[in-house]
Amino acid sequence: MVEFDEIVVPVDGSDGAKRAASFAARLAAVVQCPIRLTYVFPATPMAMVGFSKMDADEVKKVESSAAQEVFDAVRAATGSTGATVEELVLFGDPANELINYIDRHPKALVVMGRRGLSPIKSLLMGSVSEKVARHAKGAVTLVN
Repeated sequence: MVEFDEIVVPVDGSDGAKRAASFAARLAAVVQCPIRLTYVFPATPMAMVGFSKMDADEVKKVESSAAQEVFDAVRAATGSTGATVEELVLFGDPANELINYIDRHPKALVVMGRRGLSPIKSLLMGSVSEKVARHAKGAVTLVN
């Protein structure tokens, strides 16, 4: 009996995210549940300053464009397993947004890469995967 109804794969375009998406696609095909590729558009202070000069439609276009580039790069890693792949874009701090999503969807399994795009930043601030694994109430699988 499967205890989850979706596999959430946080993506950032990194090789780790691609490996996680590939693993998740194979798992989803076996347990017959959808994959939700999840991109969190980071709300950094610099981004917020830049966004303050844009109207809401322009901000949405920037978010969508950034997310679509990442989704396109990662979709190839899901291969042709037959798994249903959905996309979700969130806005904010990646770790916090993922934890909040998981808390609202307790039957979600998170499959994520252990390392993302910024190894230097993760050494200083802690990695997103570490924070999610430590603080999420649901199941988290880290893929090397």
